[in-house]
Amino acid sequence: MSENHLEEREIKLADLKLIKAVWPFLKPYLWMLLFTTFLVLIVTALELVMPIFIQKAFDHFIIPVAETEGITIFGLYIGSFKIFCLIFLTIIIIAFIIDFFQSFFMEYTGQKIILNLRCELFSHMAFLPVEFYDKNSSGRLVSRVTNDIENMNEMFTSILIFIFKDLMLMTGILVILFNLDIKLALYLSCLVPVIIASIVFFSKVLRTTFRTIRQKIGEINHSFSEAVTGIKIIQTTSSSSTFMNRFETLNFEHYTAALFQIKIFSIFMPFIGFLGIVSTAMIIWTGSFAVIEKSMTIGELIAFFTYMKLFFRPLRDLSEKFNFLQSALASAERIVTILNHDKASLRTGKIENYIDKIHSLEFDKTDFSYKKNEKVLNNISFSLKRGKSIGIVGETGSGKSSIINLITGFYQLDKGNILINNLDHSSINIKDIRDKIALVMQDPFLISGKIKDNIQPSRLDMKSEALEKALYDANCDFLFNKFSGIDTLIQEGGRPLSSGEKQLVCIARAFAFNPDLIIFDEATSYMDSQSEQKVHNAMKKLMRGRLAIIIAHRLSTVKNCDTIILLRDGTIKERGSHQELVKLKGEYYHLLKKEQI
Repeated sequence: MSENHLEEREIKLADLKLIKAVWPFLKPYLWMLLFTTFLVLIVTALELVMPIFIQKAFDHFIIPVAETEGITIFGLYIGSFKIFCLIFLTIIIIAFIIDFFQSFFMEYTGQKIILNLRCELFSHMAFLPVEFYDKNSSGRLVSRVTNDIENMNEMFTSILIFIFKDLMLMTGILVILFNLDIKLALYLSCLVPVIIASIVFFSKVLRTTFRTIRQKIGEINHSFSEAVTGIKIIQTTSSSSTFMNRFETLNFEHYTAALFQIKIFSIFMPFIGFLGIVSTAMIIWTGSFAVIEKSMTIGELIAFFTYMKLFFRPLRDLSEKFNFLQSALASAERIVTILNHDKASLRTGKIENYIDKIHSLEFDKTDFSYKKNEKVLNNISFSLKRGKSIGIVGETGSGKSSIINLITGFYQLDKGNILINNLDHSSINIKDIRDKIALVMQDPFLISGKIKDNIQPSRLDMKSEALEKALYDANCDFLFNKFSGIDTLIQEGGRPLSSGEKQLVCIARAFAFNPDLIIFDEATSYMDSQSEQKVHNAMKKLMRGRLAIIIAHRLSTVKNCDTIILLRDGTIKERGSHQELVKLKGEYYHLLKKEQI
């Protein structure tokens, strides 16, 4: 699957799978949508009534066709022009009030739907396998949660209901126009196929442009996110011009696509306006003769003009909304693509076993590859029991981190077995396994907020005293000496803590989790000697009575492990304790000599 695999395919309005996927988010608010639709129908009916009042005003009061004391309209007798105007004003006010409430309920319903959809999307993405994130850039995924969700908000709050309203309004207008004057209505009807054909044509032209615009927005988000993350490297290597050139290129491509969209609309909207002028000329020419010949009253002609104006307004709206609908459906499909990405893909086997504690871990002739026919691990076998530790060393790309990815279930092995407590790894719920593992990575990850928010396990409600103990156990005394202890506020990236201090907080998080298996992945890289010593001491305390895996470049980090495995090209080349490997005088011995120089 390529990086662009979330880009939309051709959208069809009859995509039942898409409707089925979105339906659960609409269903809880169906009654509100139906109520809003009902209000829209009332507003539409009142809009259709108003030109009739204008006609009656001219024909019976302003330029009366015949002497009369009053008129009857919709079964209601009106004796004076003042009462007539009051009734007309009342209808306008009622239409305004109903329109207000339908707009409010429509926006409220749309926001509730989007609230649930965005939360569901984020929650779903939190449990997707790591392969998903390997194949999709962060910028594209940010666009899904922001831009695409907002596009769907437009669909729920305005597009669908207003398309329905516009269609009902146009249908009602045509019926009334044919009732007023069949000949003039036929003239106007001749333009309808031309208008519909132009809408379909321009929509097809714009569809590709909409997709390009959304794709470029995703790439811009990704490029900007990448630049912000690596701003220190960009500035110190004077490579800002390179990033700027790339960003300008993406921005210009987005600008070009948006400009093309504007050009198309600049042609289309005046074209619809031109058709409106043509229809107006036709009505003036034909209607004037009808008034002169007294086959039509002046009020009927004015009403006809008013309805014609109303008729072209929804046509213009429909053309815009149809394009917005295409955009919203494309966004909906990309969101549904993510939601359909099965979280169960984390597991291939039948989940049937539960473990209370991890007592043993074993790799049995395990093979693994990220890409087909490109093995990263080959015939890996080792075992680890509670209270023991294994150190894994090797050059970059030798497969060290891949072992972690298999244990934590981020990826699935190709061949062989991984056993936990002599049970097949794939037969155990992955959450059950992860709840018993603590992972301390090379790059400490801390969220913005208080220290206690970073070390508090979500599955446990720990008291402040327990959290403080975890910090002290991890040698985080500095938080109480220099800062505010568990209430210390940290910013994005762990500021203002140093690299070593951030790593100690991550170890404190591991203490708070109280894991059965602790994994250190290059936990002491890029540290000064003083910070490294503190981290080593914290690691030793954390490893007591637990299974421990230490992955390191520096051999000094693993020399106290019960067993050391040296990997090269995904294969175990040497195995034994530090003393045994030194006596062997093989690859480990030579690496140790180089490190000591």
